[in-house]
Amino acid sequence: MKMRFAGLIVMLFGLVAANAEASETALPALADPGAAVFKLSARDGTGKVKFGSAVLIAPGRLLTACHVARGAESIQVHRGAARLTAKPDFMDIEHDLCVLSAPDLLVAVPVEVATPGELKIGDEVLAVGYPRGGKLSVGKGRLKAVHRHGAVRVLQVSAPFDYGQGGGALFDITGRLVGITAFKALAGGDFHFALGFEGINKEELKRQATVPQSAGHKMAFWERAAHAQPLFLRAASLEADGEWKALLRVAQQWTAVDGTNSASWLALSRALSSLKRDRDADLALLRADALNQR
Repeated sequence: MKMRFAGLIVMLFGLVAANAEASETALPALADPGAAVFKLSARDGTGKVKFGSAVLIAPGRLLTACHVARGAESIQVHRGAARLTAKPDFMDIEHDLCVLSAPDLLVAVPVEVATPGELKIGDEVLAVGYPRGGKLSVGKGRLKAVHRHGAVRVLQVSAPFDYGQGGGALFDITGRLVGITAFKALAGGDFHFALGFEGINKEELKRQATVPQSAGHKMAFWERAAHAQPLFLRAASLEADGEWKALLRVAQQWTAVDGTNSASWLALSRALSSLKRDRDADLALLRADALNQR
């Protein structure tokens, strides 16, 4: 199943069928981040299964994407032949981050978490998860931009990930967790997005009561209709689709309200360049470079 909005962005919950497998990719020798990443299957009341991934962030606590786990009557996490039961402890559906309780993993070693803000534009990243309910896969790329939506940092990367890797891990090159993979553009390219781990309130990890969904939100910010999405997502969709005049209008609005974000000026520069306004494009690019050097 594929779900579209604005013609481009899709959920990464994978296919309902479980028979597709992905190629396994070797992990880097300097770390084994895959050791803390689990395959996840969420079954709803009709018996349909959504596949995803989850990351062990504390003993007995997994972090995943809410669009994978919400609405599930039963959730299991897998490692090899082992199938373990998990339950939602906390769901922030608006920001697409969900904490699961997995008592069988109380003695398992959680992932090391990077300090927020340490990752810089251009740094290498690894996207790790289980595409289409298959084998562990690693995609390598770089951090392209950092956006902010409410309580979370949204990391735009070129590291590829596929359906079923929603809720998987985005690591820095040393194997420390920097984000949770969430969604991507149908066009591929550099339009893959992860959610910064620090968006979860650490106090929520101590909670024991199950919360079925966060009040007032039934979908994540990126699932909304195009006009209701954040400006950075509207810009990404238009750029991926080559809609340069529309991108120019959105980028101009974006630089006006978030002029300290270099990504807004880069989007403006690319729109101007594609419209053959080279001088204006160069000026916008200079502004973006200046912001990146701060």
